[in-house]
Amino acid sequence: MASSELLLNGAATGLIVTGAILEAAVEWRGYRIAFFTNDIPFEESLRIYMFDVNMAQIDAAVLGAMYSTGTFAELALHSPDTLTFRFFGGILWCMVLLSEQEFALPFLSDPSGVSRDLKFFRHFRLEDKPLREEASDVSGKPRIRSSSRAGSIPRSTPRLLTAKLKPGIK
Repeated sequence: MASSELLLNGAATGLIVTGAILEAAVEWRGYRIAFFTNDIPFEESLRIYMFDVNMAQIDAAVLGAMYSTGTFAELALHSPDTLTFRFFGGILWCMVLLSEQEFALPFLSDPSGVSRDLKFFRHFRLEDKPLREEASDVSGKPRIRSSSRAGSIPRSTPRLLTAKLKPGIK
């Protein structure tokens, strides 16, 4: 698996994460959320990392399955604390951002295709239940920053979080 070093406002953070392509980065209430793909055509997965104000990782999840492929698209904000995006199978994923951590049972609290490290608390919840398609996007808070590969977020917005591929790290 490829690894990348996170850059914050162009400066190296020293944080190394698994993933080859930074698809999007979001800032929400002082937290930063990064979406990475591995750039593996027939077994693509999406890695989601959440960092606190000091860039300490507080939560992470992986979406994917063997022999499945996906394309990250249509990142949108639907309420002050909910992001939606599409990844594999045309599923509209709903990511509920939590202002306080919540209890979660490992292996049982997430939908099929989502995996996490063995922890009993999480800072975001992933749901594969579609929202109403007519729901309008909300602008303003939280601020969304994305790479040019993200779907419905304006491309003119400067990136807050970037990544530099570290090919020697495995």
